[in-house]
Amino acid sequence: MKKIYRILDANVNRAAEGIRVVEDICRFSFENENLTKKLRNSRHAIRKNLKDFDSHMLRHRDSNHDIGKKITVSNKLDKKDSLKQIITANFKRALEATRVIEEISKTTANMYEIGKIYENIRYELYYLEKDVLGLLNKKNIPKGIYGITFEKFSNGRTNIQIVKEMIENGIKIVQYREKDKSFKEMYEEAVILREMTKKANVLLIINDHIELAQMIDADGVHIGQDDWPLEEVRKLLGDEKIIGLSTHSKEQAIEAVKLGADYIGAGPIFDTNTKDYATVGIEYLEFVAQNIKIPFVAIGGIKEGNIKEVVDAGAKSIALVTEITMAKNIKEKIEKLNRLIN
Repeated sequence: MKKIYRILDANVNRAAEGIRVVEDICRFSFENENLTKKLRNSRHAIRKNLKDFDSHMLRHRDSNHDIGKKITVSNKLDKKDSLKQIITANFKRALEATRVIEEISKTTANMYEIGKIYENIRYELYYLEKDVLGLLNKKNIPKGIYGITFEKFSNGRTNIQIVKEMIENGIKIVQYREKDKSFKEMYEEAVILREMTKKANVLLIINDHIELAQMIDADGVHIGQDDWPLEEVRKLLGDEKIIGLSTHSKEQAIEAVKLGADYIGAGPIFDTNTKDYATVGIEYLEFVAQNIKIPFVAIGGIKEGNIKEVVDAGAKSIALVTEITMAKNIKEKIEKLNRLIN
């Protein structure tokens, strides 16, 4: 039984350690109470169901003479480049370990029922893996107003002042868009915006500047058709960051989904001075609402007077630029727009 106890001991620890890594990611990164609780219960079950054998497993533990230790330390297969890879690797570790416990227990005298318990634990982990990885894909764009900075047309107010008012009045996503400042100026401003948005639990998206988004740990970036290829941006930012892509035609919208965009900008819907592309109209917005299965943001020339058309066409997230940045009273303007949206 000595070798069996060593196998059980190693795999109980391996499974519990793997689950603990994912559990802490759900707890501290995703802040998902439900999955954190389920993972904790699984981790406790992994240890609890072999508790009667703890003393035997501990007595026969011999890490110093484990031939697998040298193999593990010398290879670099454990290198990971994203949160998704960490989660996947640790679930695989836990799943493989519970399978070993299951098989060894089923072929050991008086332990068959324990093997069946670990079989059930393993199936539960399959479902948990799907749910946890699903959190990475739930990069939903908040409904309502999608705020965008435009300091040049902000009635003398700074981007910091504008975003502060956006946050105070309930806007849950802000895009930092700046065309007229040096990179150093943008960086200094973006650092402040990141602190403000993080404290308020508001998403911060950086327009165009991938490197700036990386430096300040923004929630994501928004790129245009003529910017960096989306696939390359994904390599740089990883799976957990949001990538939005501007689209101006049905073909571009369909292609954006294939490329893996987390959301698309659909527009410009109406005439606007903030976009260089030709107006695409309400018809394009209706097409996107009915045919594109990822979130989208309606943008371009949207004002208090035409926002109802945009809502009626199916838009749930609506970008407004100068309608907000140039408003004399931003609080009142946002309240009016929210009433129309709702």
